Amino acid sequence: MTARELPIVFHCEGHELLGMVHIPEKPLARGLIFVLAGASQYRAGMCRSQLQMAREWAERGVPVMRFDHRGLGDSEGVFKGFRELEADIAAAIDAFVGAVPGMEEVVLFGGCDAASGIMINAWKFPRVTGIVLGNPWVHNEVTGDKVAVAHFGQRIREWDFWLKFLKGGYNPLPAVATLGRVVLGKLKSAVLPSRSASSRQAAYQDSPSLPPLLRMQEGLKRFKGEVLLLMSGQSLVSREFDLVVSDDPTWQAAMRAPRRWDRHDLPDADQAFSSIADRLQVNSATLAWLLERMPSRQGEQHER
Repeated sequence: MTARELPIVFHCEGHELLGMVHIPEKPLARGLIFVLAGASQYRAGMCRSQLQMAREWAERGVPVMRFDHRGLGDSEGVFKGFRELEADIAAAIDAFVGAVPGMEEVVLFGGCDAASGIMINAWKFPRVTGIVLGNPWVHNEVTGDKVAVAHFGQRIREWDFWLKFLKGGYNPLPAVATLGRVVLGKLKSAVLPSRSASSRQAAYQDSPSLPPLLRMQEGLKRFKGEVLLLMSGQSLVSREFDLVVSDDPTWQAAMRAPRRWDRHDLPDADQAFSSIADRLQVNSATLAWLLERMPSRQGEQHER
């Protein structure tokens, strides 16, 4: 199937944003918007991965939009981070729907802190019925230290670590400091009474300005669509996400709220899915998920 690429300029709170919409000859009923991570990317994505995926998916009938948030790439304004993506996503959805008449649903795709921003905001948009989260960022000092200590424990059993250490290429002080924080944290938790899940929930529900992790929980609790989780085996961010969820009943409850969860693990992948093999696997896994969960327009069936 052929597809055309349409450059668009749209507005977000007084600023001009630039995007590219990939429009198939016969668009399917659900399209996808890429949400950028970090402060140094632009709409092509790392290693041009978003461009490559958008072109392949559009050839299979999936409308795709890539765009620069405020302050990134060719867009105006100041980039304010994943905590303040709501207006950018809202403007992008409106522009995307306007460019692809008849599109009924939207999926948001983002990795790292873009996945965090998606968890915070997806429930606010009725057209968003699916989200794809790559190695979501849910960092806090306690779980971050636990993951770091576990990683260090694995590294000291590897010969190349000791070669690096003997050559003076490794400074052990940060690891020692991290281990000290973990030990101190365990001592404190043994002395201080822990708060129940219900009391923590009451605290963040009553707070007028929620911290990011609590906003992610609340966002997932309210999102009733479908979720695809892409997880890298070599990413400390990915490991921390699993640890946070396994340690916290409120996170576990939040993850039960969406209509459906699917998970795809890439054991050898790093945080950015930077190898060609890993990018191809992310591409094929996400496309298969999109086509499997694609709603059909009245009287139509998409090609498998």
